[in-house]
Amino acid sequence: MLFHASIPARDPARTATALAKLWQGEALPFPPVPGAYLAFAGDERGTQIEIYPADIALVPGPTEVAGTAADPAQPTGVHLAIGVPHDIPRVLEIAGRMGWTARVCNRGGLFDVIELWIDDRLMIEALTPAMQRAYRASMTPANWKRAFGLDTAA
Repeated sequence: MLFHASIPARDPARTATALAKLWQGEALPFPPVPGAYLAFAGDERGTQIEIYPADIALVPGPTEVAGTAADPAQPTGVHLAIGVPHDIPRVLEIAGRMGWTARVCNRGGLFDVIELWIDDRLMIEALTPAMQRAYRASMTPANWKRAFGLDTAA
């Protein structure tokens, strides 16, 4: 099951608004990445697409994902979050066999993921069944607004 993906766009707000309309969902700012937005599908799974400015790329930072200026020959701003049926040790074992950077990270106190860095260029966030439950419980427009203080904006 796919939970969310990120894509680049020249105008993230406009793109998020259009995608949210297609889903009959809601578009909101994505404060962790300046200039980025989210398009929420409004479904029970918290399905969303993160839209990053086209000049931002994701890289494996010291402790978790970080942003940097985009270059086509360097890491990409595209990533996916996927549900997996395995527990943490099994996911880390598979990643280790592949030689991937892999680590458990918390996303703003909302949910945990296992970052899997494919060729240290593309990040896939793997969510165990327990992580999937926390993700589904936390990823709503109302919770997002509360977590980032967007519910107090007029």
